[in-house]
Amino acid sequence: MGKRKKIKKDKKNKYDNLSKPEAEFDFHDRGMLRESDMKRLTDDFLEECFDRGLVKVLFITGKGLHSRKGMPVIKPWLKKYLSCHSKVIRVYEGRRDRGGTGTLEAILDS
Repeated sequence: MGKRKKIKKDKKNKYDNLSKPEAEFDFHDRGMLRESDMKRLTDDFLEECFDRGLVKVLFITGKGLHSRKGMPVIKPWLKKYLSCHSKVIRVYEGRRDRGGTGTLEAILDS
């Protein structure tokens, strides 16, 4: 009889689910946004998250490749805004498998 080949299963980190965002907000397909629009959208989303008792959220901002001069607009503004928000504990760039440089993750004060 021939040897049996062992099938390797993809190894998963047992703690991976603990670090996943509980909700996400995508700024794509919203057209041209002014600062007041970005603030309103962000505040509405955060308010909903606070009401639901969520702790970790993901913002999809895009990399800014389609912005004027190819420079990101939403991400730098959002990072600064969230960093100063009273209910946000921490803001950082999203993990690579969640969009990396085109995302921001935030830890909320529950």
